[in-house]
Amino acid sequence: MNTILQKNIIKDLGLENLSEKEQEESLLSIGRIIFQSVLIRVMEELDEAGKDEFEKILTEKPNDEEAILGFLQAKISNFNEIVSGEVAKFKQGSVDFMDKIKA
Repeated sequence: MNTILQKNIIKDLGLENLSEKEQEESLLSIGRIIFQSVLIRVMEELDEAGKDEFEKILTEKPNDEEAILGFLQAKISNFNEIVSGEVAKFKQGSVDFMDKIKA
């Protein structure tokens, strides 16, 4: 996640009072949630052969972010838009939730 996006998420969700370590942990959790949402969306875009190929990458290189992202960017023409959309949905949903709690 890029630094500007991280700072925006921290600010938008009111996490700036957390310690740096807690902010990092929160961002990691948020990143996992967003990544899962992105995976659900891209799986809808892949054909069966693409799904099989992606599953093979996840099995053989589960921690190789570069290989996973490279595959998705190569196979899904609008991958970056999907990621941006899922980030925006997460942020908006979280901000709405936090606003309800504060009210």
